[in-house]
Amino acid sequence: MLGTVARKLRILGFDTAYMADTSDDEVLKLGIDQKRIIITADREFFKRIVAADGQGVLVSGTNELEDIVHIFSKLGIKSVQDKAIGSRCTACNTPLEKKSSTQIRGKVPVAVMESQTEFNECPKCGKVYWNGSHMLRIRVFVKKLEAQLAKNSEQ
Repeated sequence: MLGTVARKLRILGFDTAYMADTSDDEVLKLGIDQKRIIITADREFFKRIVAADGQGVLVSGTNELEDIVHIFSKLGIKSVQDKAIGSRCTACNTPLEKKSSTQIRGKVPVAVMESQTEFNECPKCGKVYWNGSHMLRIRVFVKKLEAQLAKNSEQ
């Protein structure tokens, strides 16, 4: 249900475990054992998190921007660290490693090799990232997020 929120949090540089096919009991156990903040849109599960002395944030699950603003507000996060953006694999959450164009040759389309000079690769799943047009959309999202956080802190 919150896969897009998890993906966005990873893009923003947050260590984000996403367990879509895991039981609530297992998520709760892992969350407590690993001292993670459990984000859910399920009110009953949120009540269980609180009752077990776990850390959790209840979101609406209807709008990813509003959900992330709510999460950040609950956790006291005032802004996004620019250097953290794009530092984690969106697929598996592993921190990315900088790679040269020669190191990733054959792993990305030729047009990308011709237009880009900086790359990051996931050492776990092998996914390669670069500053393509998607980064413009991410920057727009971050501006909206920052504006909403600033607005909320004024209230």
